[in-house]
Amino acid sequence: MEEKEKKEEKKHVCSICGKPSELTICHACEDKIRGEAVEKKHEIDKAGRTDSGRR
Repeated sequence: MEEKEKKEEKKHVCSICGKPSELTICHACEDKIRGEAVEKKHEIDKAGRTDSGRR
């Protein structure tokens, strides 16, 4: 019985920041990761352009 109670007492934490969260990744970390991904995509798209503006 004691093992079952210990499993129920285990608290969930964010896998990124370690703060208490019911989710695997908390909303704050999720937003930060999503923002970094969009920023990286923008840099890749910008670097892939061959034209330099108006003609």
